[in-house]
Amino acid sequence: MLKIGIIGDYDPVASLSRILSDLSTCSFSGCYHPSPDRTNLFSDTFNIPVFSSYEAFLESCDAIIVDHTDEINSNHIIQAIKGSKHILLEKPLQWQDEELEYLFKLAEEAQILFKFRESFLFHPVLKAAEPYIQHPTFIDYQIGISSETPSEQLPDLIIRALVQCLDAIFYLNPARIKKTSTVFSPDLFGFPGVIHGRLEFDNGCISNITCNGYAEQNKSACLIYQENRHANLNFFNQKLVVKDKLPENDKPKSFTVPIRSKDPVAEEIWNFIDMILNKSFYLAPFHNYYQSFMLARKMIENLPVHAMAE
Repeated sequence: MLKIGIIGDYDPVASLSRILSDLSTCSFSGCYHPSPDRTNLFSDTFNIPVFSSYEAFLESCDAIIVDHTDEINSNHIIQAIKGSKHILLEKPLQWQDEELEYLFKLAEEAQILFKFRESFLFHPVLKAAEPYIQHPTFIDYQIGISSETPSEQLPDLIIRALVQCLDAIFYLNPARIKKTSTVFSPDLFGFPGVIHGRLEFDNGCISNITCNGYAEQNKSACLIYQENRHANLNFFNQKLVVKDKLPENDKPKSFTVPIRSKDPVAEEIWNFIDMILNKSFYLAPFHNYYQSFMLARKMIENLPVHAMAE
């Protein structure tokens, strides 16, 4: 049975441990947090194993789920890789390119599964759309952040939205980037009101990303255009609508695809465990979505949102 440990704060650890407890193929070995105060809070709040020693934590598990990287660094991950631990890592936005490249190289040499957390790729609307999307010519991703959103929440919302939409674009159009550009409106109270990115791929697909901070309500919608087909993926409303242009019809035929509600985080963890147990990760690149992550970081670096988060 696969023993899995979790690095994270107490709410995520409780949620993730419940997911693991429902599986017969693995067991939850315990959690680790580098802060002694947080470790004591774990012990007082939950009836789960808590490790104050990182070395003891590593000895207790075969694989690690890292829910946050705020209080750990790449040396923690290097130590885990050298201990042959499989790792599912929350995207480390602040780590240097050289560190990340070294981690992937080290993991490949150690022949362990090392991948970033990409729960959004398991979103039920995205999974339902996959069979209907082939060779899109245009992808228009529209993000709306309500103007009523508290300003202190904006940086996290912007960053998470941009990372997720780039993951979705590369999921629906797995091609190489030829050209990128990013522009944004002047700051309004420390927040760029409109962010626009344009991506050109080597297969001819063009993708536009628009993040609107003046929206009346939150929005996350991906519009896909391909020959004789248009698909609308609405992530907030959990809806997928496909329109096909048929030769015998003047108007496109529209149909709604049923969505099976699933927990994306649980799906991601099940997939992680399955890849380890079946050793299927040898068949795929270790960093399928590394390109989208690096591109998201590049876009975020140009945005004046970091000062707000300090």
